[in-house]
Amino acid sequence: MTGKRLFAAVLLVCAPLAQAQYRRGGPGTGNPDEHLVPWHFLQGDVLLHERPVTLYWIPASLEDSQKSRLMTSDVLRVAATRCVGLEIVLPEHAAKIPKLDVAGKVPAAVLVDRLGNMQRRENVQAEAVERMLSDELTARDEAMYRAMRDAIQQASKGDNAAAIENYRKIWDDRCLFPLAGSEAQRALKKLGVTVVEPPPSSAVDPQLAPPAKTSTAHQ
Repeated sequence: MTGKRLFAAVLLVCAPLAQAQYRRGGPGTGNPDEHLVPWHFLQGDVLLHERPVTLYWIPASLEDSQKSRLMTSDVLRVAATRCVGLEIVLPEHAAKIPKLDVAGKVPAAVLVDRLGNMQRRENVQAEAVERMLSDELTARDEAMYRAMRDAIQQASKGDNAAAIENYRKIWDDRCLFPLAGSEAQRALKKLGVTVVEPPPSSAVDPQLAPPAKTSTAHQ
C-alpha cells in the first residue's frame, strides 16, 4: 500500500460509519419519533466479551436509566455502528461482578475490553460518558494507524513475523475499523496467512429486556 493510499484509507476508517441504525431490543420510552441508543440489559452475572470495547452503564435504578440522556446520545448511537457493545447492568447484578468494582460507586459507567479488563471509568453524566468513549475510540484509531504503518514498513524490510503480528491486531479489532480490517486481511494473505470471518451465529439474542423481578430463586 502506498503512503497516499494508506492515508486515504485511514481517513475513511476513522470517520464515523454512516450505517443504518438498528435495534435488537432494549429499554426505551415508547416514543416512535425518538432516536434511541441500542442499549441491552446484561441479564446474567458474567461480562460479555464479544466486542473489542463494551460500555457498561450501571444506573442507580431502572427508573433513573429511563430518564437519562444516555438513552438518546448521538455519540453513543454512532459508537454502536462501530460495534461498541452497550450494556445496562442493573445494580443488583453489578454487585455480583467483581471486575466492575462498583461497590459503593453506583451509578457509574465502565469501559471494558474483550478480555474483561476495565479500561476507563466515569460518572454517568452524559457528557462525561461521551467524552470517555470518544477518547477510547480515538486511542484505538491511533493505535490501528501505528500498527498499519509499522506492518507496512516491517513487510517491506522482510520482517514478516512482526508484520503479521501487527496485521493480526488490526484484523482482530476489524469491526471497529472494517476498511483497515479488510486491508489487513489482504496483506496477511500476501504473507501466507489466511484469516476469514467466522460463520454468523443464528443464536437468539438473550439481551432483549430487563431481568424480570421475582421473589423465587433464579432458575
